Amino acid sequence: MIRFEKLETKKWKMFRDENLIMELDLITSSVTNKFFIVAEYIQSISETIGEDFDNWIEGLMSRIKGMTETRYMILSSNVEQLKGFVDQYTEMKAIDYSAFVDETKAKKSSILFDADEIEKVMKLSGYLKIYSLISNTTLKMDMRRHKQLYNSLASECLNSDIINKIFNVIRTKTFRYHLTDRHMWDYIRMVQCKSIDTHIIEIFNFIMNSIIILAQEDRNPLTYFVSVVDESVNWVLRSVYKSTVVYDDSVATENIHGPHVNNLKSYAFNDTLGRLKGISYTKIHEDIERSSASKMVLDADKMVTEFQKRVAGIEFISPLSECLVYPILSEITAIPYGHFITLSAEHTAVLSVYLHKLLKEVFPGKYSDMFGLLDYYPKNQSAVATTYKMKAVNDFINLNDEIDSFFGFKAKYLSSKIISFFVGKISRIDFHNILNGEKLAGIPLGRVERDMIDFYSYLFAKRLTKEIKTMKEMVYSDF
Repeated sequence: MIRFEKLETKKWKMFRDENLIMELDLITSSVTNKFFIVAEYIQSISETIGEDFDNWIEGLMSRIKGMTETRYMILSSNVEQLKGFVDQYTEMKAIDYSAFVDETKAKKSSILFDADEIEKVMKLSGYLKIYSLISNTTLKMDMRRHKQLYNSLASECLNSDIINKIFNVIRTKTFRYHLTDRHMWDYIRMVQCKSIDTHIIEIFNFIMNSIIILAQEDRNPLTYFVSVVDESVNWVLRSVYKSTVVYDDSVATENIHGPHVNNLKSYAFNDTLGRLKGISYTKIHEDIERSSASKMVLDADKMVTEFQKRVAGIEFISPLSECLVYPILSEITAIPYGHFITLSAEHTAVLSVYLHKLLKEVFPGKYSDMFGLLDYYPKNQSAVATTYKMKAVNDFINLNDEIDSFFGFKAKYLSSKIISFFVGKISRIDFHNILNGEKLAGIPLGRVERDMIDFYSYLFAKRLTKEIKTMKEMVYSDF
């Protein structure tokens, strides 16, 4: 019986019973990490067919391992025998491929594979599994000869409509993503010179050369191919979001540059804001991945991609950003407030989530109702003016009598107007969570007002210097 033994990721041993046939040195590829699928399949053929197959494959591998010049001739002369053993094994297993076909769900536009076509795909997968003992190891031949052998093995599929159907499945699935992510694909085409058509060709070649080998005989291969298409698109979009969009220092500066402005400082400020945006995205992605792991959700890429699409579509800036995010980050980074008000809604939203993480660590268990709103973005424009009047007036007066300072002044009227103004702006906003898109059921306005009274009274009195210094150290550490 033929069996395999794994030594390490790229090193396997191939035995016949207890006799070593050869050591396999795998190359870096998608097949290598799942080579156990190949090994189990060949072992299953050996168990099913028996000595005839064992004699053939032992003789083939023994001849090939020392014949560099004649390797192609040896393999090409054994193609029919290889296919014959896989065909025999398939017949003996008698798998009902019609179970993978549900014509009742087919529509006029559906790309339908019949049972015979699925069987041919699975046979091709079997041919390629055995061939991968050469094509996925250091025995691999040059590309020209590899293609000739591949075409010989895939002749039944190539001479039918199967290849066109597989290509059309990939194309149709990918174009569905184009409908929902059209602007992102336009961006990829502009920045990376890669069109959606190019991606379709790439993923088709990837499936035919690397993925079809890994199809498992008891599972529908077409479902597997579609999942690969999904993962590839999510990976492309996520990679572009993270490597191109996320770390792009796209800060609007035209309103702050001028003949009386130090442009070197402006560029330094913009660079810092861009890097802070990158750090914020990285922290958020890490949180999403940890959350998916803790909840046993396997599709972290999809969650990140959905988050990116959501945050890219934010139109309005929360009043909390104007009254909390900008002032605190301005104090931490020494970047003037004027630079923050030029930021986009997307940039502001991710900074808001990042600041929330800092505030929760520095003020554990405090101001949670107000700080919690930092994870939300508005779906509508906040009011320019408001008639809201502070409700917890006694709390405000008592606290300010104790603190007795508004930036060195004893007047309380201005600070009460500022707090009332921002509470009023928050009260009529439809908030949605930045991380998961869920709508905020209701704003606990009374508790938010009390949090604001307490927090801003101490902030205006310069009583939070220690906490801001701690946050500054945290930010510097992230940089």
